[in-house]
Order: sequence, then structure tokens, then C-alpha cells
Amino acid sequence: MAAAVPFIQAAGAIFSAVSAISQGRAAKAAGDYNAQIAEQNAVIARQQAEAQARQQDRENYLRLGQIKAAQGRAGGEAGTGSVLDVLGDVAAQGELEKQDILYRGELAARGYTNTGALDRYGGAQAQSASYLKAGSELLSGGAKAYESYDRLKNPPGGTILKRG
Repeated sequence: MAAAVPFIQAAGAIFSAVSAISQGRAAKAAGDYNAQIAEQNAVIARQQAEAQARQQDRENYLRLGQIKAAQGRAGGEAGTGSVLDVLGDVAAQGELEKQDILYRGELAARGYTNTGALDRYGGAQAQSASYLKAGSELLSGGAKAYESYDRLKNPPGGTILKRG
């Protein structure tokens, strides 16, 4: 039974190494999956911002139309004097709101993109670390197995075990 100890230790080291590599692969797969979800969220954030910007354009158009209609009902012309100033201000404010919507959407998308990049990097690092851990497990297990084998062949006190 004692002669089996080095082989058991070597098998344990191999099992630990395979387990470490498997964990690294799983971490990489999880990182890749999370990155894919984050990238999809970035696309959705941009699409939502574009839809909100189109809605803002529509609201701006309607607002300007209401101002022009009100001026017409009052008997004035929409292209002169203070009405023209009001129309310009309203149009500028509407465009500013639209650009703000697009900007916030782009910031959200960049956040998702950055998160995805970090997820991919973390998965790749975990996989690399698993290879190092596997190598360490093999070296450590091999050293322990050799040490046990050596003790069986050369026990303390000089008595050498022989099969009989």
C-alpha cells in the first residue's frame, strides 16, 4: 500500500492541474459571455438614444408649429421681429436637448463597451492564471510524489524496503 502513495500523489496533482485549467476555461467563457451581453447593451443604448432623439425632433417641430400658428392667429408674420427670435431660441433649445439625448446614449454605450472589454480581459487573465496554477500543481505534486518515492526507497535509519 505504501508503494502506491507516490502514484496517488501524482494522480492528485494531475487532477488538480486539470481542474485548474477547467476553471480557467469556465472563467474565460463567462467573461466572453458577459462581454457579449455588454456589447448588446451598448447597441441597445445607442438605438434607444436615437429613438429618443427622433422623438425630440418631432416635439421640436410641433413646438415651432404651435408658435407659428399662434403668431398667425394674432395677425403677425412668423418670419419677422421678436417672433423670429423666439423661433430661433426654441429651435436651438430643441436641438440642444436632442444632442444631450444622443450624448447620454453614447456615454451609456461606452460604459457597456468598456465593461465588455474588462469582462473579456478578466476572462483571459483567469485562463492564463489557470495555466500557471496547473503547472504549479504538477510541479508541486511531482515533487511530493518523488519525495514519497525516495522515502520508500531510502527510509530514515538506512533500512531499504525490498519486495519479497
